This record gives sequence, C-alpha cells and structure tokens, in this order.
Amino acid sequence: IEFVRKIVEEEHLGKLIYAGGDDVLAFVNLKDLFDVMEKLRWAFSGNIKFEDGKICVDTNNNCGFVLKDGVYYLTMGKNATCSMGVAIAHYKEPLKIVIDKVFEMKKMAKNNGKNKFAICLLKHSGEERIGIADWKIEDFLTTEILKKLKEGMNKENERYISDGFIQKFKREFVKLRKTQLSEVIINTELKRLITRAYNGPNEPKEEKNNFIKNFVVNVQKLFWEIKQDIDNFTSLLEIASFMNKGE
Repeated sequence: IEFVRKIVEEEHLGKLIYAGGDDVLAFVNLKDLFDVMEKLRWAFSGNIKFEDGKICVDTNNNCGFVLKDGVYYLTMGKNATCSMGVAIAHYKEPLKIVIDKVFEMKKMAKNNGKNKFAICLLKHSGEERIGIADWKIEDFLTTEILKKLKEGMNKENERYISDGFIQKFKREFVKLRKTQLSEVIINTELKRLITRAYNGPNEPKEEKNNFIKNFVVNVQKLFWEIKQDIDNFTSLLEIASFMNKGE
C-alpha cells in the first residue's frame, strides 16, 4: 500500500484503481508497462530500495523491510510469490472485455505454477497473443530481458533487429513443438535469423557484431527458460516488439 501509488502514478504514467491487501488493479501506459510490472512484483516481497527518492529493484535486499524516509516498512518477505495478469488493449476496447482478460491472465499465471506473469495482447483485429514467464531467468529479471529485446527491436533506433525473424523462426520450428530440440541447432538458427534481420549504419564490424551478440544472448536465455515452448516464446517476443509501436 505504501509503494504502489508511488510506482504507478508518481514514477510512471499510470492510474491506480485499487490497492489493498495483496491485490492491485491499475491502468498503465504501454511504454511504462514492463517497469511498473517489475517494481510492483519486487516491492511486494521487499526486494527494493530507495535511491534519490525513487524505487529501484534490489534482489539482494532479502530482510523483508524497506527503508523509506527514515521509516522501515514491513513487506511480505523474500519467500512471497506473486502472480500477475496483464491485458494490452486499444483504448476503445470494451472495458469489461479488458478487465475479464486481466483476471483470466492472472488465473493462467497461477495455474502455470504461480510466481509468474501472463500477458495477453488484444490486437484491434481480434487476434490474441499470450505470453507466460517466470519473474526470473537464472539470476536475471525476465522483465529486464524483455525490455532489452523490446529496445533492440525498436525501429526508431539507429540500429535494430527487424521483428520479422520471429515469424520466420516460428514457421521453421512450429511442427516440432513436441520434439526435444537440439540446443546447438536452435541457438545456431536463432543467431542466423537475427543476424539477417539486423539493420544499422555503416560502422565497424565489431560494433555490429557486439549488438547482434547481446541481442542473441537474451533471446536464447528466454527460449530455454520457457522450456522450448515455441508458441509462448514467439508470443513474448511479439508482445515486446508491439510495445514499440505505441498503438
């Protein structure tokens, strides 16, 4: 209760509808979505700290208390799990449909093992993309990885990866959903498709290769963490890319 309004309305572009007990409901601008999700989740278990008056994720803070303005606030503690449902929708989408989808996603996150988030992208065409993931991949925050991939696919940047590689990968491997896939084959093909999707200025080869390498590493982490679920993997990538469009 102490941190939610600050996260949603003061530090980011959002509107808090409800916060009480362990439930939160809020509207959030698309560009701030991953940041709000991230801060809300880790504030819940107290894995945050204040720097220059702003909330920052600090997974090393496992004591269950957060110091703010000279006062220690008790949180749910490091063992608390958090399930979150998210719906991305056009502002003209009927509100009931959007809210129902939020609760459907929360239930889906819980049913997939708890301590996860589920996002549904409701396209204006009626299509849906649903992505589910754990909050952490090894020692990395999944939301941080998605933010890096989102930024890497942003066409407004000087260099970027075209999101066309997502559908190409899906077409190549979709028939192998139930097959144990070779790590070498998957990683090699992801690198090949991403390299071909690179767009950027004439620059030293080393800079181009470093940009591609960093993007590839994050894509590979995401793929293997979600247990080779190709539909889920490509949906998460599509959602991250869509967030650049601001539609």
